[in-house]
Amino acid sequence: MKETLEMVMGRIEDLSSIREGFKDFMWETLRSTSNKLTVRDHALEAMVTTMKEEIVELKEELTIYKAALGSGMLTLGPKQHKMDVLKPDKFKRARSVREVDNFLWGLDF
Repeated sequence: MKETLEMVMGRIEDLSSIREGFKDFMWETLRSTSNKLTVRDHALEAMVTTMKEEIVELKEELTIYKAALGSGMLTLGPKQHKMDVLKPDKFKRARSVREVDNFLWGLDF
């Protein structure tokens, strides 16, 4: 019986040392996981901050565009103005090709 008791006590000590080793392993794993999550948390915070800044910039641009559209600055094209062009007198007589040719050569473009 004494031998059995010693054997059980030895097994209990073995289990205790295994338990301590497992406990140390778990604490180290928790620390490592916590450190990794902290790094990821900082990275996510930086991303969120950057996105918030971009949102603010986009809102400012949108306000500018709305103001420009409201004031009519961004129209599809320039407005067509009516021009007063001199109208030639009605055709009264026959013209020769030479007169037309001389007229066209005399124009300055």
